[in-house]
Amino acid sequence: MKIAIGSDHAGFKYKEKIKELLGEKGHTLHDFGTHSLDPVDYPVFIRPVAEAVSSGEFDRGIVLGGSGNGEAIVANRVKGIRCTLCWNIETAVLARKHNDANMLSLGARLISIELALEIVKTWLDTPFDGGRHIKRVRQIDQKTPIRDKSEMSQEDSPIKGSREVKPAKQNPEETENYDLLISFRSIKYMEGKNSIEFTVDPGLKKSTVVHIPSPETWKKEFPAWARERRQEILDRIMPKCIHLKCEWKEY
Repeated sequence: MKIAIGSDHAGFKYKEKIKELLGEKGHTLHDFGTHSLDPVDYPVFIRPVAEAVSSGEFDRGIVLGGSGNGEAIVANRVKGIRCTLCWNIETAVLARKHNDANMLSLGARLISIELALEIVKTWLDTPFDGGRHIKRVRQIDQKTPIRDKSEMSQEDSPIKGSREVKPAKQNPEETENYDLLISFRSIKYMEGKNSIEFTVDPGLKKSTVVHIPSPETWKKEFPAWARERRQEILDRIMPKCIHLKCEWKEY
């Protein structure tokens, strides 16, 4: 795989470690800089990475900074780029499976180098799921029609706090027939009269922890209707909880 990489001074040391990993994995690599710890302006080094990926010269791009936020913003200003800011393994998996992310942004001041390397490996190895996600990815660079009020979901509501999240109307074959109730202490997943609930430990300086049963515990604790659908249900819940900055912890 041909990979473009770039960073500012804050991400320089992590960039060098990631380059070693990519070399060991046999990837073709081009470093767009920066090449030292001297302070620089991150857009100067991030935009060329995004443009190289957008043009098709490179398959993927990796950018780094202090938080990774500014780097992701710059990259996503380039048409055709889907740059994801990842802070744990789960976000890296979902970015690839659901969003076909072609660029990865990392915050070197917020995560350990060990975690950063694991995120890179996971992001590179995880394939795009396709299916219902193809249409959504295609819409990213398109001007989509404005939905009328009847099509707006509770997720679009300006009311903060606990809220019921209902997906917008879709084609019949793509209808996601479920609701979520996200509150301060729990995430409740509902299908009609059926429901299951996950406990949440709200974080302050650390990530919010959502407790989910391991595959074995899931089959023991959850009702029959959900017993064989663990991954499907989690794939529905996790993207809706990105704003919580969750750590998904099995028990």
